[in-house]
Amino acid sequence: MGSVRAFRNWRLWLVFYLINFVFAAILTIPIASLVSSDLSNRLVGQELLSGFCYRWYVEFAHGNAPFFSALLPQIVFLIVLYILVDVFLAGGFFTSFAASEKVKIGVFLSNGSTKFFDILLGTLIEVALLMGLYKLNSLFDLIGGTASNRIVATHGLWRVGFWRYAVLLVLFGVINILSDFSKAAMALDDDTFLSKLTRGVTFVIRHPLSTGGVYIGATILSTAVIAAAFLPARFVPSSGEAGILVEVAAGQIIVLLRIFSKLIFYAGEAVLYKENQIEVIKVKPEMLE
Repeated sequence: MGSVRAFRNWRLWLVFYLINFVFAAILTIPIASLVSSDLSNRLVGQELLSGFCYRWYVEFAHGNAPFFSALLPQIVFLIVLYILVDVFLAGGFFTSFAASEKVKIGVFLSNGSTKFFDILLGTLIEVALLMGLYKLNSLFDLIGGTASNRIVATHGLWRVGFWRYAVLLVLFGVINILSDFSKAAMALDDDTFLSKLTRGVTFVIRHPLSTGGVYIGATILSTAVIAAAFLPARFVPSSGEAGILVEVAAGQIIVLLRIFSKLIFYAGEAVLYKENQIEVIKVKPEMLE
């Protein structure tokens, strides 16, 4: 059902693709200009057509270190801006995919703006929880040395590491599932922020298998798309202009596939939440008379 609604609203692919293209161009154009200027005065350009030249890369990175240092604030600004845009789009995606009919771009943008602040606050809570998880990961290293050495000596280093990262991975997944369905509730319900947050968390608790299945399915699909990104480099030679053009075209296809996998994720969550959410009606005393 989610994939059908993602296909039906194919215009949203174009919106997402254009936004990604703009952000990529903002970073790529100055760096591409610097690379072009560097290669115009050197003979290594022909050598790069036949394969990657690590020596040139090291010389280029070290020789232009001040340029990349000066670019760092712009990169941080773009990352923050991209997160804000992603929050804006999330409200539009959830409401669009929850609708049974095709949604117009104007309605999509309107829904994104009206749901923006609730989803932004939910995103900030998610970031705080993930930072807490990062601190939890560091806690193991802060435990007293004697206790840590005793644990490692008793159970083995690899077992301790395995269980440590297994627990962290599970907690990471739980935080993401709770956060994602809370955002779906914020986009699809009309209530106070706290009520929608509680409703989203409660929904995950009531439907652990369904919500976990959507998350795992989206993770598998995204992993498959990322793995597919390495196929052109493996089967298509990157030497020569033709090989470069093939890699560029394949890269754009991979970008579209990644966008599709993310939209399916939004659609799956929206459909699952809307079709299984129990509406609670507040009954007033006079209604019982």
